[in-house]
Amino acid sequence: MSVKEHYDTLLGGIYSWMIGDFESNAVQQENFFRTRNLTSCGIAFDLGCGNGIQSVALARLGYSVFSFDFNRHLLDELETKKGELDITTIQCDLMNFDAEQSIHPDLIVCMGDTLTHLPDRETIFALLNKCSSALVPGGSLVISFRDMSMALEGDARFIPVKSDDTRIMTCFLEYFDDHVAVHDLVNEKKEGLWVQKVSSYNKVRISENEMKELLAESGFSVISSEIINRMVYITAKKKGAVDL
Repeated sequence: MSVKEHYDTLLGGIYSWMIGDFESNAVQQENFFRTRNLTSCGIAFDLGCGNGIQSVALARLGYSVFSFDFNRHLLDELETKKGELDITTIQCDLMNFDAEQSIHPDLIVCMGDTLTHLPDRETIFALLNKCSSALVPGGSLVISFRDMSMALEGDARFIPVKSDDTRIMTCFLEYFDDHVAVHDLVNEKKEGLWVQKVSSYNKVRISENEMKELLAESGFSVISSEIINRMVYITAKKKGAVDL
């Protein structure tokens, strides 16, 4: 199953439940951007925006935000949450964010685990090149992803994601040379009976160092790289004419 099909049939409808309270997450992201001096009255692109946690945080910091995602349900959620904030939602495939776009943003963010949803390293590299081309000289890029280059073994491959009285979500990871097959199992109680839904999709296995190499080849200078709650966060800056 493709990533889009996975979101359209399963994950999109429970995504907000899975990640928890929207407001507390948005405040956390706002603090994340502020501590990295990413506050502006400029333009920001949020690639793979989901339900808009980063988009709302950036808009509160003064950016005019263009939010891109392929899942209509999540974009509709963002529309209900943005209020009067300067956020424009656009439904499209991640690789087409630059189609018919004459706007050059000051900042692009691609967070969550969005990058590893792409088919392979070559596609990730292509997206980074598109980001480099779209940004103004000296513009910033912030990415985050889960480094799955080291395979889990045995029972560690079973990940309890979240549960409450009416829903239980678990994922099972199956490792291959260049990707991980993620099997999401969701059990929901309906009319007193538990109903199971199962859906699978692939994530690219790429390490922090490999991602840094792709960024350098795409014309970026890495400003910072850190691991927070098992996620890699990299802030990079597009080289200006004097830096090339």
